[in-house]
This record gives sequence, structure tokens and C-alpha cells, in this order.
Amino acid sequence: METFKALEKNSIHWGFHLIRYIAKTVISTLLSSSYILITVKAIAKLHLKASEQDFQAAPQDPKISGTQPRLLSSVISPGKTSKSREGKAQIEDFLLLNKCTRSVVLLVLGRGVIGNIVGFAAAALYASRFFRQLERR
Repeated sequence: METFKALEKNSIHWGFHLIRYIAKTVISTLLSSSYILITVKAIAKLHLKASEQDFQAAPQDPKISGTQPRLLSSVISPGKTSKSREGKAQIEDFLLLNKCTRSVVLLVLGRGVIGNIVGFAAAALYASRFFRQLERR
């Protein structure tokens, strides 16, 4: 795993087999009672199950009430069809139905359109408190 310093922080991480590292880092640095992982169908087939398992296995910070934070995931359609009012509404509905508040950490597994639409929904609904895009290249 390598890091790149941007804006005085080691904020860009890259390497191979990073899912376990990402889960541990996110849970230890972005404290929350809820983590939401949103991805597209093609990436979900390859990485969603492992991502969910690694998030569940990551060590929890004792500052968070001693309970396991919840991890929710949503899979949306890929491509430009999701980049629409309906696509944004689908994400917002998922977040609202699951009673997600501003304290939620939104994680996007993928790049391009999914990052755009989830980022837009996060900004509209929660003022983007914690939004991170995890790109796979």
C-alpha cells in the first residue's frame, strides 16, 4: 500500500488488495454508527461480498457506544441511466428508508457516474458530511 500526500495529508492510498485496509481505515478515522456502501452491479459481483465481510470484521473504536456499527449496501444500475432524477431519488429513498442521518458515512465503490450521482444525492440530503469515493482501476 502506498500513500500520496495531498493538501498536507496522506489522503490518496493505492495498491493491491486494499479492501481490508480500507475497511479498517474508514472505521478508525470516520467514526459513525452507520456506514453505507453504494456500488454498481458489475463491481458488486466482484467486490461487494468481500467488502461487507471486511467491514464487519474491522476492529471497532470503543468511543462508539460499544455496539457494532451497521453496514448497509445498495447496488444501482451502471452508466448514464443512473445519472438522472430517478437515480438520485433511488439513492435518497434508500437512505431515508434506512433512517440514515447526517452522521452516516457514505462510501462509493466505483468511479465515474456512480461517484457523481451519489455525491450529488449526499450533498442534497446531508450536506456531504462524510462522502468518500473508492475507485477501482
